[in-house]
Amino acid sequence: MKTLSLLACLPLLLLAPLPALPAAAAANTNAYQIEVLIFRAVAPPANEDLSKPAEGRGFGGSVASGIAPPTLVRKLDASQMQLGAQASRLRNSGAWQVLAHSGWIQTATDWPKHVGLDLADLGLSAPDLRGSIYLERGQQYLHFGVDLHLGGEPGWSLSELRKVKYNEKNYFDHPGFGVIAIVSPVRRSVP
Repeated sequence: MKTLSLLACLPLLLLAPLPALPAAAAANTNAYQIEVLIFRAVAPPANEDLSKPAEGRGFGGSVASGIAPPTLVRKLDASQMQLGAQASRLRNSGAWQVLAHSGWIQTATDWPKHVGLDLADLGLSAPDLRGSIYLERGQQYLHFGVDLHLGGEPGWSLSELRKVKYNEKNYFDHPGFGVIAIVSPVRRSVP
């Protein structure tokens, strides 16, 4: 489900290009820097049933049991994050409310285990927002996903897991709220 009002803001949000890391950095690590910005519409779109979950993909398989979750290495300082300008644009637009914005470094689980980290552990807390963030690495692709629930009953849900490219802004949307995420490989320090 997508609405024109939510999609109309994408060019504004995705203006600034991000610097690319060398390809060798990606192959040399299992640690990733992640930044997530979660926002909602100030006025929900009219004529849409927001209680229905947004179309999701990637979570169709079963969740592996007994698998250790990824390791949260550390949280990022505000000076290390890249989505501050997008957060400001959203706030200043008057149409969007930033719910949570955080960044951290974590490891990835193997694809397709579907074991995520809780939003609260990642510094992504807001009233009535709950869920998990997923990062899974396959042989060729990195998958990033969100499983979010906003509000009480019936509430809004956004569940999607998909392939992502390093250092690009990835957008996940629901008519009432959305997520922008950036995933970058972390270079191992040389002794």
